[in-house]
Amino acid sequence: MSIGDMYPAVLTIVLVGIVLGVGLYVLSTFHDQITPDVAGTQNLINASSGSTTLTDAALTNFNLSSVDSVINASAVAGTFTNYTFTEAGVITWGVDIVANADLDLLNVTYTYTYDADNSAQKAISTTATGLATFADWIAIIVVVIAAAIVLGVVLTSFGRRRNRI
Repeated sequence: MSIGDMYPAVLTIVLVGIVLGVGLYVLSTFHDQITPDVAGTQNLINASSGSTTLTDAALTNFNLSSVDSVINASAVAGTFTNYTFTEAGVITWGVDIVANADLDLLNVTYTYTYDADNSAQKAISTTATGLATFADWIAIIVVVIAAAIVLGVVLTSFGRRRNRI
């Protein structure tokens, strides 16, 4: 390879990178749009540990969208609002909820998404993962092309001289 070969090689790599980036963005957006919301419940939660991981969090590509209600499971009426949650399905309870954990078991309703087996959203996730894995190789391909160009320049510069006695 020579320096003249750099221009098309760089353009090709940039074009492939842009197509991969846009393709991954489109696939992830499309995935989010076709994945249906699912209503979930988990009952009789003891909040004494300070946090709870929802049982549905073990599902493939689980994403907790919202916690709809946290109510007292015992006969005492009451709702609780002092908590935070992550997309991974971990609910962290507030100090007041943890303090009353011996008295109050909680019923939680929530909304989430996940990739069901044999579904369109799982197929899109698998495709996006494959493309992302291929994109990881772009840096290695760039290094190999750069090394080939450097070696090509070095070898051609030594090959031009003729030995004269």
